[in-house]
Amino acid sequence: MKYIAKMMLALLASVTLVIPAYAWDFSASGSMEATFNSTTSKSDKDANAATSGGVGSDGGSIVLKSSHTDGDHSATFTYTADWDDNMDQFVKVAGSKKVGKWTGSADVEYNIENGTQGGADTGAITLTDGTMTIKLGDASHLSGQNVSTNSSAGASKTMQSSGCDCAIGAMVGGFHGASLGYKVSDTISATLAYQTSGDADDLLGGMDFADNETAAYGTSGFGISANIAAGIASIGVTVGNASTKDNSGAGGSLKTTASAMGLGVKIDLGDIDPFISYGSNSYKASTTESQAWEYGGMEVGLTYAMGSDTVIVYYGTLTEKVGKDDKADIYNMIELGYNTTVGPASLKLGYGSRTQADGDGVSGAWSGEGATYSDIDVTMGLSF
Repeated sequence: MKYIAKMMLALLASVTLVIPAYAWDFSASGSMEATFNSTTSKSDKDANAATSGGVGSDGGSIVLKSSHTDGDHSATFTYTADWDDNMDQFVKVAGSKKVGKWTGSADVEYNIENGTQGGADTGAITLTDGTMTIKLGDASHLSGQNVSTNSSAGASKTMQSSGCDCAIGAMVGGFHGASLGYKVSDTISATLAYQTSGDADDLLGGMDFADNETAAYGTSGFGISANIAAGIASIGVTVGNASTKDNSGAGGSLKTTASAMGLGVKIDLGDIDPFISYGSNSYKASTTESQAWEYGGMEVGLTYAMGSDTVIVYYGTLTEKVGKDDKADIYNMIELGYNTTVGPASLKLGYGSRTQADGDGVSGAWSGEGATYSDIDVTMGLSF
C-alpha cells in the first residue's frame, strides 16, 4: 500500500508539471488545533466525580488537490492523509459535466492504506437543471433539519444508533435510494426520496434493524423534505418512514418499522439569529416489545454577531427510551460560547454542562440517574 501511495503522489506531481498545457490548478493545505480542556463527570448521583483535561493538540488532514476545467467539464483530484485511530490515505476524483441545460456530477473515493477500503466505493449520480435535481445511488437524500449552533464545549448529546450519530432532528443519513428535488420558487423547495436496498441497519440511513434480521433482509422507505423562506424566517421539515422485509423468498416474518421527523427554524434579526431544532424518531421490532427505541429532543438558542466575533447561547433537551414500558432517560444541556480570531488563528471559548435523569426513578451504579457532565474548552486553530 505504501508503494501505491507513492505512485499516487508521483501522479499528482506529474499533473502539476503540465499545468501550462492543460490548465490544472494545484494546492496543498493542512491545519492544526491546540486546546485547553477541563472536564468533570459523574456516571450517576452516587458515583465519584472524575476529572480530565489539560493542554492537547490535534493535527488535521493534509490535503493535496489538483483541479481542471475545460468548458462545461470539470474534474478535481484530491489526496488526503489523516490520522483517525490509524493512518488513512484517501484518493478522490470528483467531476461534473454539462450538456444542454443539465449538469451531472459524481465522485469516487478509495482508502489506499492497509487495505481498509473493504470494497467498491458507493456514491450517487446527481443531475440538475437548476430547478429539478435527481439523485440516484448512495447519498444523503433527506435533510435532518438541524440548524443549531454549538460552542466548542462538548456538553450537547446526539441521537445514536450503530449507523448514525445524528444531531437533534430527523434521524436520517446516507442511504441507497432515489430522490427528486424541485425548486418551486426562490423561497420554496422540496425533495421526495425513496429508499430500496439490501443494506443492513440502514433504515433511512439512520436507524437499525431491531428484530434480529439477517443479511437476507432489505429496507424500503419513503420521505419528504421541504424548505421555506418566509420573510426573516427559514423553515425546514423532514418526515419519513421505513421498514424491513425478507428478500430471500423464505417468507421470514421478522420486521422493523421506523419513523423520522425533524424541524428546523432560523430567524434572521440582523446581528441576533435565534434557532430552533426539533426531532422525533423511533424504530421498533414487530415481534419483541423490548426491542424498541424512541428519541425526542429540542434545541433552542441564538448566535450574536459582534463585528467578526460571535457569541453562542444554546439549550437542549433529549429523551431516550428503550423498550415499550421503559420511561425515558432525560438529558438537559447548556452551552455558552465565544468565537473570535487572533491574527490568522481562530479562537473558540466554550462552557457546557449536561445532566441526566432516569425516567424510571432508578438510582444506583450505571442507572444514569443524577449523572452530570461539565466542560470548559479553549480551542485555537490555524489552517495553512
